[in-house]
Amino acid sequence: MLKGSKESGSRRIRIGVIGATSYVAKAAVIPAILESHQAELVALASRSDTRRLPHKRGVRIFDSYEELMQAEEVDAVYIPIPNSLHAEAAKFALANGKHVLCEKPMAISEQEVRELAEFANANNKILMEAYMTHYHPRNRELMGVVTARHAVKVRHVHAGFTGTLEREDDFRWRPEMGGGSLRDVGVYLISPILESAGQLPESVYGQAIYSASGVDESFAGLLSFKNGMSATIFSSFISGEGQYLRFTLEKGRISLVNAFTPTLDDNLFEVSNLNGKLQTFKTKPANSYLEMVNHFCDLANNRVKPLRPLTTTLSVQRIVDHLLLSAQHRRVEYLSPISQLDGTNSS
Repeated sequence: MLKGSKESGSRRIRIGVIGATSYVAKAAVIPAILESHQAELVALASRSDTRRLPHKRGVRIFDSYEELMQAEEVDAVYIPIPNSLHAEAAKFALANGKHVLCEKPMAISEQEVRELAEFANANNKILMEAYMTHYHPRNRELMGVVTARHAVKVRHVHAGFTGTLEREDDFRWRPEMGGGSLRDVGVYLISPILESAGQLPESVYGQAIYSASGVDESFAGLLSFKNGMSATIFSSFISGEGQYLRFTLEKGRISLVNAFTPTLDDNLFEVSNLNGKLQTFKTKPANSYLEMVNHFCDLANNRVKPLRPLTTTLSVQRIVDHLLLSAQHRRVEYLSPISQLDGTNSS
């Protein structure tokens, strides 16, 4: 980690991208790195056709992920490869002195996330999950409202993210690659629920519809909390496009469309009271991917504390694991508290 030297606060973080032909890398994260004044794109790697790589001018191209993650000119690595490969790649990058921005889910089990977090802390490197929604100003304002517990009591949250995954060769259809709709979009659904509750659920119950390959093509879940709050989630690879987030409050409600991939135009939300009167909250327009990249660079430059610490990533993964177990065994699963992580990147 860059400490409070003359470089701290002024140096651009030199980022290399492995799996650079992935859709999210090409469509969102690489453009955000290029737009950021705090980051510099210095390297790209692909195990497929390197001729398909975007933005090659002035950027070193690698055929090998490992060579990119060992390159001296790379300070940090962005990892958008299949889910089951996240933990191995992140650990290799961390071991070679790189900060890591890893696509969600960071790993495919709570134990893998814990091991990565402890390894990052031991190596004094930043490890951050690329859950970009959290960094959008609308989301920050919304969470400020629903977590104002002295004024607002959240009774129920309903979150859904659905779409049609038509490509049969997509890794998300493959169980050995960490596929399934819950792992793909579960972070989006569970994160705002967890933040609004301020605690882990006491129990979860999940129900899945499985594809021929064995992954959950649709998943419904119920989360129950000790404080009386409840939440329901629904994800799907075989439904029409949709994403929504609804908070039922003790004295009102909030409902968002385009809840998890906000655009520049998604900069307001409304809170309705018992009489239907609306209070409008408006925030600045922003690119959530750019906000995420800038925060990652701030962390690497030791300027700020994490807005979304690794304990949150760990908590979300624990809930995903228990929901999958619940669906598999058709029973309610009970959760124990998360034990504390050590290190500056954890809190």
